[in-house]
Amino acid sequence: MVPQFTLEYATRDKSQEYLENIDPARASENIDFHFMYQALASMAEWFGEQDSPEGVADDIYPTLLRRTKVIWYELAPDQGGEHEAFIRINSGKIPLTNAELIKALFLKRAQVGEPEDQQRFERRQLEMATEWDMIEARLQQPELWYFLSEGTSQQPTRIEFLFELLTGIENGGKEDYATFYYFNKQLAKADTEQLLDKWREVKDLFLLLDEWYNNREWYHQIGYLITIGEKISVLLKMARACTKTEFKTYVQKRIRRAVAGPWEDWNYNDNYTELRRVLLLFNIETLHQNKGASYRFPFQHYKGDGKDARKWSLEHIHAQNSEGLSGREAYVGWLMDVRRFVVERIKQVSESTELQDEQSETSQPQLVLDEMDNLLLQEVIDKDDFVIVQKHIFALLGEPDLHTIDNLALLTVSDNSKLSNGVFPQKRALIMELERKGSFIPIATRNVFLKYYSEAPANLSYWGADDRQDYVEMIRTTLEAYLTPVAAPSHAN
Repeated sequence: MVPQFTLEYATRDKSQEYLENIDPARASENIDFHFMYQALASMAEWFGEQDSPEGVADDIYPTLLRRTKVIWYELAPDQGGEHEAFIRINSGKIPLTNAELIKALFLKRAQVGEPEDQQRFERRQLEMATEWDMIEARLQQPELWYFLSEGTSQQPTRIEFLFELLTGIENGGKEDYATFYYFNKQLAKADTEQLLDKWREVKDLFLLLDEWYNNREWYHQIGYLITIGEKISVLLKMARACTKTEFKTYVQKRIRRAVAGPWEDWNYNDNYTELRRVLLLFNIETLHQNKGASYRFPFQHYKGDGKDARKWSLEHIHAQNSEGLSGREAYVGWLMDVRRFVVERIKQVSESTELQDEQSETSQPQLVLDEMDNLLLQEVIDKDDFVIVQKHIFALLGEPDLHTIDNLALLTVSDNSKLSNGVFPQKRALIMELERKGSFIPIATRNVFLKYYSEAPANLSYWGADDRQDYVEMIRTTLEAYLTPVAAPSHAN
């Protein structure tokens, strides 16, 4: 049968010759032959899987012959190059990414140079394409990506992140194809060596980032800095300008600066961001300093893991007050939720035990329970009466209105709202339930509600002064290398 048409690529030597006689033995000569052969092999495999290959071919042939059209664009001299025309023609359709366009620049034939150089580059094209795919696949792994990324990302091709770092153009720049235009200007007429050198820059950048990820210390320290807003471009600039020892010192100084100050005196209302930074670092270092464990802080869960970015808040370990509660139904619901913890407290404290001098009668478990039950019997509950009883409950189960770090833990905004104004044992039960249902509960937050840091936990239904002191001491010990010593004068240079 006489061929209906022939196909030749103007920029690909011997392409027509190879298409007329696709030889598997020559498929490795260059990247074009490789994919031409792969296309033929894939078609042959597909036809081989059909019950009647000849019948299927007979059905396809008239479609290809009579119903297939080729769109051909003739470019006038004033219409720009083929890359610009391609972007313009496809505008409003399936958008091309910067990375896809840049890939075409790297894998095209070198425009200048000796024929031997061009042939050498063609031999490197297959290797370059494989390296590209390996880097993209690696960046698609959540553990690596969310270590490097400042938040969630919807980029379909994550290798574009590397090109943005190389160009200094963040998030693609103001123009949709700013990153591509930057590389197009550099590579449009690049010779073989220039193309290969630029690709080596991309690989070297990726290898440096991958080295940070694989180093347990740098993973946690650099990951922390990126998470709190440190620009990764600044970190890269410093890493390239100094030795590894000097860079390590720089990273530690940046962490110390992020949490510098009288952290034990900071409060929820005035130092919210500072407290959240300290508690995030505490969670990260808790895992980092466990040298025997392979588990590392999961930045992918902290940042959202491909979903909407998670928002984090400070949760009061012990309830603040009755704010947000209004009306008999709300009061009754809160009292009934707490009642069982007061009953447990009665079992723990013998009725025959005499009160300590500093204890008030309202801190006796049985008296508090009687107050609660009397209030529950009232048809109308006055808010002032409820507040008085609630204060007695707080006096029994933990001190209220503590806004310093000894009464705060890290929790997502959505999970925080579910804990509401519960007392310590109530929140503890809810935390465990949230984790069972799949919520990401930071390790230090979980440890707090399990009283892991308390030296001598008398019971699990009370968050008292000793518990708070032990919690702060653990933070101080874990973050000793970063936190400002308490004894240091605030005006010290």
